[in-house]
Amino acid sequence: MKLATQNRRSAFVLILLAVLLLFTVMGFAAGETTGSVAEAAKNGVETIRGYVSAGIEKLKSANYIGDACTAAFDALGSIRDYWWIIIGVVALIECFFGYRLFRIELAIFGFIGGFVGGLLLFPQLVKLIPAMGDAPFVETIIAAILGIAGLLLTQFFFKAAVVIAVGYAGYLFSDPYLAGFDNALLYRILIGVGLAILTFLLLKVIIVLMTGLFGGMIALAQLTCKIDAIQKPLLEDNDIVAQIFDVIGKLGLGINALTIALIIGAVIGILGVIFQFANTARRRA
Repeated sequence: MKLATQNRRSAFVLILLAVLLLFTVMGFAAGETTGSVAEAAKNGVETIRGYVSAGIEKLKSANYIGDACTAAFDALGSIRDYWWIIIGVVALIECFFGYRLFRIELAIFGFIGGFVGGLLLFPQLVKLIPAMGDAPFVETIIAAILGIAGLLLTQFFFKAAVVIAVGYAGYLFSDPYLAGFDNALLYRILIGVGLAILTFLLLKVIIVLMTGLFGGMIALAQLTCKIDAIQKPLLEDNDIVAQIFDVIGKLGLGINALTIALIIGAVIGILGVIFQFANTARRRA
């Protein structure tokens, strides 16, 4: 028991040191991006979108599996008009079972991320060892090995990964608020480390809150605002609702049908959070 406790403490200290080192290096890196939170978020989204696009193209052109991947992506593209149903249903499932599904989802994303990473890395390896380009199966083997490695990492070190990710996000997005302060870098590091510690201590709570609340709001935003048979009678053609919107409009509160859907989604999200806590009382992250 004492040895296990010491191991946990050692792991905790190592995580904090890793986070602190990461933040310090990034803080002194040349060319650090500054700007508003919205700009930082937009740049982050565009970066992620670029990686996803590159990964999709690599999968389509991959040896042995390229044709199957192309057919799968084409099939997804052909049902683009119905994606909102899939997103809404998945979000609703996340709302009530997000914590229980967390490890499975991480395993899937870990494998896919590692596999795609292997495909993206292979051209660089060919530059170092040109002979590898003459053996197409090597690309698939390397991608599969990295996919399995990604899966294992998400299962055995997912807590450390989440802690570091949340801490770094706090460090990154605190920049616009602290740009004019003396010792801004130190404050940003402290914010990042503080969020990392909070995540380490409350990981389960954070997972449940995020999957419950965001799942509920995304589900309602997708399902109610896309189904005219529901939206029109409840949010548009209903006389009582019309009067409420008229009053709200005069008050200048800016509440519309989407806002109502999000509010209802937040309520469902709270129910999902309660359900998850009640059904995972003895489970640890």
